[in-house]
Amino acid sequence: MLKRFYEPAAYDAARLPDSYWAETAHPLPDCETLPAEGGLKTTVAVIGGGYTGLSAALRLAKTGVDVCVFDMGRTGWGASGRNGGFCCIGGAIASYDDLARQFGTDAARHFARQQRSSIDLVAGHLADWNLDADRHSDGEIVLAHKQNRVQKLQDEARHLREFAGIESELLDHNDLVARGLNATGTFGGLHVKAGFGLHPLKYLAGLHRACQAQGVRIFAQAQITRLDDQAGRYTLTAGNCRITADRVVIATNGYSAENLPDWIGGRLLPVFSGIFTTRPLSNAEQAQQGWTSDLMAYDTRILLHYFRKLPDGRLMFGGRGGLAATPAAFEKAKRQLFAGFRALFPAWRDVDITHHWNGLACLMYSFRPYVGPVPGHRDVWVALGYHGNGVAMGSLCGDLLAGQMTGAVSPGDIGPVLATPPGKFPLPGLRRQARTAAYLSYQLRDRLA
Repeated sequence: MLKRFYEPAAYDAARLPDSYWAETAHPLPDCETLPAEGGLKTTVAVIGGGYTGLSAALRLAKTGVDVCVFDMGRTGWGASGRNGGFCCIGGAIASYDDLARQFGTDAARHFARQQRSSIDLVAGHLADWNLDADRHSDGEIVLAHKQNRVQKLQDEARHLREFAGIESELLDHNDLVARGLNATGTFGGLHVKAGFGLHPLKYLAGLHRACQAQGVRIFAQAQITRLDDQAGRYTLTAGNCRITADRVVIATNGYSAENLPDWIGGRLLPVFSGIFTTRPLSNAEQAQQGWTSDLMAYDTRILLHYFRKLPDGRLMFGGRGGLAATPAAFEKAKRQLFAGFRALFPAWRDVDITHHWNGLACLMYSFRPYVGPVPGHRDVWVALGYHGNGVAMGSLCGDLLAGQMTGAVSPGDIGPVLATPPGKFPLPGLRRQARTAAYLSYQLRDRLA
């Protein structure tokens, strides 16, 4: 039996969530159905049909490898179809300074440039596939929610330039107002000139079709419940179907089971993120609030809000999504999310909300992603831990993982930041309690510090 971090409702994969993305991404490409009994054979079995799993499958298939992808729902059912569509730098909570102290300045700089290249990878896919994924936004704006956070934005601008070679522009409050970036209660901003917004499920669908064009078989409602190493091959169990494979990729990120394989247990912390969308806002309504820009945006809170104006004029707004997978917890988080929205955009406080949904982001005790072999296993590979920034980083990490598996990418190419296995959380059985206490502390710091 799979060991899960949250209540069963968090992993109900019978259908896509009632999200704006799911409503507007049709038609989605078809998946195959596993045989009710019997088995399948493949060279590489990929568990998880999101950005990471499909990116790995695509690169492997391009080299002639036989690949099958298995998702417990359908491709895009998990975080890859639920996120905010921010194709941007990110993937780690650890700062570049922290990474430099741990791994050296060159390694931190290498990781920073990987983040930038992850954006280029997605942009290249959109261009190569002639894919209309509602791309927009010239980078992103970070908004200081307190006056003392403006100095932190100045530090961030320096770090981006020194480590990643990314230029940014500091804006004061008057600049924000002049550029249609007037979120109430903000004191300045940093325009980071890298990244763009997209429709996450349309991009995922394009990745799915690209895999199919290379011969990848993709199975829906195919939850792998057991992984056994037998006589030099792996046997994966999904219902009454047995799948044999030479190699296995785990690409389940925040939706990972703690015991598939056991190594994952205690090394990640899935956290809920909630998102809603408003109805389309008229030009007059946008002008009334003073938010007319389509820049991706987030604020400097630890428990941050993130938002952007979509191409049809509606606002997408996201933030912390709850502490448990129960109706009461989701409803409380929804109220808190709406309260944050109304504080930032009081002119829109009575605007109709058309969609609301939740998903799981994946935090690691190391505060950075991991790409590589699963320690203690003969030929099982994993990429995970994008800390809520998986559109670009998940795509890159899947691609790098496949390159490492085929020998085209060396551990040196991946670099120590990504290639160093993460440790376990202290007292991993108390992660939920520790997270709840941390959230209370973060709320206080966001208000007072």
